[in-house]
Amino acid sequence: MEEKKPKVSKWDTMVHASFRKVVSFDLLFFGIGIVVGMGIGVYLIAGQ
Repeated sequence: MEEKKPKVSKWDTMVHASFRKVVSFDLLFFGIGIVVGMGIGVYLIAGQ
Protein backbone atom coordinates (compact mmCIF):
# COMPACT_ATOMS: atom_id res chain seq x y z
CA MET A 1 0.00 0.00 0.00
CA GLU A 2 2.77 2.47 0.88
CA GLU A 3 4.50 1.89 -2.46
CA LYS A 4 1.35 2.53 -4.51
CA LYS A 5 0.31 5.74 -2.75
CA PRO A 6 3.45 7.83 -3.63
CA LYS A 7 3.27 6.62 -7.26
CA VAL A 8 -0.38 7.67 -7.55
CA SER A 9 0.19 11.04 -5.86
CA LYS A 10 3.33 11.66 -7.91
CA TRP A 11 1.52 10.77 -11.14
CA ASP A 12 -1.44 12.89 -10.05
CA THR A 13 0.77 15.92 -9.38
CA MET A 14 2.63 15.30 -12.67
CA VAL A 15 -0.66 15.26 -14.58
CA HIS A 16 -1.95 18.39 -12.84
CA ALA A 17 1.32 20.34 -13.07
CA SER A 18 2.34 19.03 -16.50
CA PHE A 19 0.26 21.57 -18.46
CA ARG A 20 1.89 24.63 -16.88
CA LYS A 21 5.34 23.03 -17.06
CA VAL A 22 4.85 22.07 -20.71
CA VAL A 23 3.65 25.58 -21.60
CA SER A 24 6.56 27.25 -19.76
CA PHE A 25 9.14 24.85 -21.22
CA ASP A 26 7.56 25.23 -24.66
CA LEU A 27 7.83 29.02 -24.51
CA LEU A 28 11.37 28.77 -23.09
CA PHE A 29 12.61 26.43 -25.82
CA PHE A 30 10.65 28.36 -28.46
CA GLY A 31 12.56 31.51 -27.44
CA ILE A 32 15.86 29.62 -27.41
CA GLY A 33 15.01 28.15 -30.83
CA ILE A 34 14.35 31.63 -32.26
CA VAL A 35 17.68 32.92 -30.92
CA VAL A 36 19.57 29.86 -32.19
CA GLY A 37 17.77 30.01 -35.54
CA MET A 38 18.62 33.69 -35.93
CA GLY A 39 22.24 32.94 -35.03
CA ILE A 40 22.44 30.13 -37.60
CA GLY A 41 20.76 32.32 -40.21
CA VAL A 42 23.21 35.17 -39.62
CA TYR A 43 26.12 32.71 -39.67
CA LEU A 44 24.98 31.21 -43.00
CA ILE A 45 24.37 34.66 -44.54
CA ALA A 46 27.70 36.01 -43.26
CA GLY A 47 29.47 32.80 -44.37
CA GLN A 48 28.34 33.32 -47.95
